[in-house]
Amino acid sequence: MSGERILIVEDDPNILRGLDLNLAMEGYKVRTAADGEEGLLIARTERPDLLIVDVMLPRLGGLELIREAKRAGLPVTAE
Repeated sequence: MSGERILIVEDDPNILRGLDLNLAMEGYKVRTAADGEEGLLIARTERPDLLIVDVMLPRLGGLELIREAKRAGLPVTAE
């Protein structure tokens, strides 16, 4: 697990901060976004190893973000 990159897209600042801190403490390189459009832009440009996406997001919903990420050629498995 040497430096895997995780993008967290979450609009609740408390949840976002908690996930960010915990994952960073485990050694992950974490990027965050507070809305779907910003998250999609980061995902397209930085191509993280893992996306953690809230479903209900401002500006672009989480499910649409996932669909757009797939169209952009990012490997996506939704569970």
